[in-house]
Amino acid sequence: MKKYLSFGGGINSTALLLLLTDENIEFETVFVNHGGDYPATYEYINYLKDKGFAITEIVPNVEGCHTILEYCYKRQIIPIKTYRWCTDKFKIRPIHAYVKRPCEIMIGISYDESSRCRPSSDRRIINRYPLVERKITRKKCIKIIQDHGLKVPQKSGCFFCPFMTRKEARNLFINYPELYQQVLDLEHNCCKRGYYLKGDMPFQEFAMSAIPPLTALLRET
Repeated sequence: MKKYLSFGGGINSTALLLLLTDENIEFETVFVNHGGDYPATYEYINYLKDKGFAITEIVPNVEGCHTILEYCYKRQIIPIKTYRWCTDKFKIRPIHAYVKRPCEIMIGISYDESSRCRPSSDRRIINRYPLVERKITRKKCIKIIQDHGLKVPQKSGCFFCPFMTRKEARNLFINYPELYQQVLDLEHNCCKRGYYLKGDMPFQEFAMSAIPPLTALLRET
């Protein structure tokens, strides 16, 4: 039965890639390029390719759209917490369409996130979670990468993820202003529906709220 590694370019899946390679397990590494990852993630994937790791890149085709943003603009919607359609349509379904059944898909969820593990919706596909099986935490994943002499990647994920923290939103504003603006434009595109990425408030308000005034940083003389 063929084995695939669902690769996201982050810490967990990179550590899993290294573990499977060390154990001489035959597998194919598959990265679904849905266009929503941070630039650093794409740079890291190229970095691994330069190191000799073979990574198959597939591009989704969802109703004629190849990226999540394109799909959002076309349908005037945004990703939401209550229904993770973006993960389903642009990550799970594309890799399911690519693999040859029956097969195993190995997913990089660490032991401290084991509650996220789910069986496959396809009986001919077995989801495997080797990090959970080995009780390998995220902290251990970082050590595995470092022990192999590789750079540690940043956390993977979409730059318009509805689960992002306020700190991540501010980081987007400071370090990726063009991507930050894309999030604002995305919300504006579907504003007639009354939806916001963070649910109850516009993204700009979410990112900039609770910032202490400048005077709070000044000491009295």
